[in-house]
Amino acid sequence: MKLNLKSLARIGASGGAMMLVLANSAALAQQSEPQDDVAANAGIAEIIVTAQRSETKLQDTPLSIVAVGGAELQRQGTDSLSGFDTFIPNVTIGGTAAQGNAIINVAIRGIGGAPQGFITQEGAVGIYVDDILFARPNGALLDLLDVERVEVLRGPQGTLFGRNTAGGAIRYVTKQPADKLEGSIKVTAGERDRFDVQGMLNVPLSETLAARVSFAKKSRDGYVHRIIDNTYVGGGDSTTLRGQLRWQPTSRLDIGLSADLIRTSDNGQPSTSTNFSPTDLYPAALYAVAIPGDPAPSPTAYNSLRAVAPLSVSPSGYTNAASDFAFYYGQTRGNYEIYGGLLPDVNKFKSYGLTGTIAYELTDNLTVKSLTGYRDISQIQNQDWDRTPIPLVQLNDTTEIEYLTQELQLNGSFFDNRFKWVAGAFYYWDDSTNTRRRFDPSAGANSAFMGDVGKGSFESKHIVTKSLALFTQGTFSLTDALSVTAGVRWGEDRKTFTSFREGRGQVCLSGGAPVAAVGTPASCPAGSVSTPSAQTVSGKWSSVSPRFSIDYRWSPEVMTYISAAKGYKGGGFNDGIQTRCYRSPLPNCGLNEYLPENLWTYEAGIRTDLFDRRVRLNITAFLTKYKDQQIQLADPGPPPLVYTVNGDSTVKGFEAEFLARPTQNLVLKASVGYVDASYDKDIRGASGAVAVTSAVPFYRSPKWSYTLGASYTVPMGESGDVAFDFNYGWKDKQLSYPSPTNFVTLPSYGLLNGRISFEAAAGWSVAVFGNNLTNKYYLTGGFDPSGPSNKPTPGLTGVAHDRVFGFTMLDIGRPRELGVELAYKF
Repeated sequence: MKLNLKSLARIGASGGAMMLVLANSAALAQQSEPQDDVAANAGIAEIIVTAQRSETKLQDTPLSIVAVGGAELQRQGTDSLSGFDTFIPNVTIGGTAAQGNAIINVAIRGIGGAPQGFITQEGAVGIYVDDILFARPNGALLDLLDVERVEVLRGPQGTLFGRNTAGGAIRYVTKQPADKLEGSIKVTAGERDRFDVQGMLNVPLSETLAARVSFAKKSRDGYVHRIIDNTYVGGGDSTTLRGQLRWQPTSRLDIGLSADLIRTSDNGQPSTSTNFSPTDLYPAALYAVAIPGDPAPSPTAYNSLRAVAPLSVSPSGYTNAASDFAFYYGQTRGNYEIYGGLLPDVNKFKSYGLTGTIAYELTDNLTVKSLTGYRDISQIQNQDWDRTPIPLVQLNDTTEIEYLTQELQLNGSFFDNRFKWVAGAFYYWDDSTNTRRRFDPSAGANSAFMGDVGKGSFESKHIVTKSLALFTQGTFSLTDALSVTAGVRWGEDRKTFTSFREGRGQVCLSGGAPVAAVGTPASCPAGSVSTPSAQTVSGKWSSVSPRFSIDYRWSPEVMTYISAAKGYKGGGFNDGIQTRCYRSPLPNCGLNEYLPENLWTYEAGIRTDLFDRRVRLNITAFLTKYKDQQIQLADPGPPPLVYTVNGDSTVKGFEAEFLARPTQNLVLKASVGYVDASYDKDIRGASGAVAVTSAVPFYRSPKWSYTLGASYTVPMGESGDVAFDFNYGWKDKQLSYPSPTNFVTLPSYGLLNGRISFEAAAGWSVAVFGNNLTNKYYLTGGFDPSGPSNKPTPGLTGVAHDRVFGFTMLDIGRPRELGVELAYKF
């Protein structure tokens, strides 16, 4: 495979011009800081983390933490949170069912969020950018721009971090404005027209004020070929811009302001549709085929669908679904090809965020801090899920999100720094709206409510969330070796949810006013009309979440700890709105509530630095008992319904991380994770039938995962160093969705990334790299709402497989990519 010459030429033009500018500026820059003597001469360097809201050494922190620095992220070929999990055991990051990577889905130790990505649902893993909650999964597969490090905190983090961190937290820590002039520029080119430019400039504006600006512009073609127009999906463009100010007018006052802009766009997710089943609900209805047990095909619905496309898109003239779809699917060759839909897919995301931090030292032992965050998100997704010109299933989706977080903290220490504590309050406000145009044979292509044709029926969801929490945590060093930690958080969530679905939620209206139905009539009272209406429901949930731990340092090289922590995620509402409210026996016309989830996680860990700090070995074992876990299921209907139920489960396992520096120039690393997760008892679905049993595998929970890595540096005298880096990550098979009638078993896979670089003492560097060097074909997600009904449903004996869409959707990972990188810093 060869590199794209056009991209290489652009490196020379863009990179060369920028380097001339920076070279002139470099004369004004201060000298680089000396190398860390600990890292260079005495083995493995210390890693400082802020996982407990204050700076602590990684090896002294009684938590299961992985901290990956910016330089290491670059060496292992990670430039965004997408793929970051490849080299982190017991962590999975992927897209949502049927929506690809537009909405992140994170699970830590098998504990994650809702795989469908509805605005009514939230994750159990918090994502934080500089201690500010990135509250929504939309667009959260963030590019890693000017990053200091990324920390992964496994297990509940409720006592100190925001909200809904029952599974853990991912902390994205950026580099802050500093009191010296520095800058960098990096240009990357690779296969499939990859061309990235990113840079940073830090300027001290005065003795007390500094500014930092960073940017990234990335572009690449896709890798899944679309036959219909000879384009490729799975690529796209992204722009990230961040500006930061830091003002330190006195030694006690530190004020930081940050603003960012994120924009992405692409022409479709890297997804394919396979395994066509012509007797499923949707294709049978489109082709006017009556299937026993299904609703009779609606001429109004299927004629409205057919009218949006030329009759020629159906080779059989809508008389034979099997032959038509075989025609389109049969023209694809290999794993990276689709035919293509009526129109190209469109995915657009725009977000801007504002943050402000104020820290003031009231005394030498007491600091007050304010953390404020605001974010506005707009997202558009237009998707043709069947990937053919036949008008079967499409979704046009628009999401608008606005949220505000405010946190106040007090950090202090007493008794000659033996007792360190933090206390505070956290407030969260979120206003989210999602509108959809649903285009399928159960809804038709036209909208009476909107008064248009060919765009699908109309749906709207709106939810307002308000959360308040009070928290405190303290660590007391009883002796120089023994410390105890205790903390607690009280939290309350309030939500108001409004749903409108065209053709559903119907009430009786007379002259525009609702009319009460008497008893349960077959129809509205005389003189009134059955009309779709928005339905609203509100709820409130609260919880108290404590944390306890004891750690003991047996020697300067060995520390052990045990801990117990409770995690919590607030309740919510299912959008199972009934067709006619005046007939429905359900309260709020089917907008029913699901419970908050609670869990206790028990951990025991050992942290060691051995052989004069040449070897680091950390091991953590854990047990989690889940109460009322929120589990998303899919009911084939008709009409199809996705909803959340509660159930109990148990998760246990361990993580082990190994790092060795046998010589000054060689670093070896390895890690392994194991998760054994199971439901405690049968869980019933909306119909009352058993939908999940203890034999059903856990969602997004690969049993085994491991990583291997090596870095070797060859000094080249005063000119610089040559570095060789290779990293391999492997994950066991896992499920793409919780419901056994809908999930895809994602096969196990391993990815090998490599990099060879020359870093000159003068500040410039050049590197060649390869990601997925073995060109492994692998899946990152999938959704299977297709028949036939006799497909296996693992763990559910005698339960029919879902048979609605007529095809299976698979999200495909990136194939091998080779590239070159040119960089300069001062």
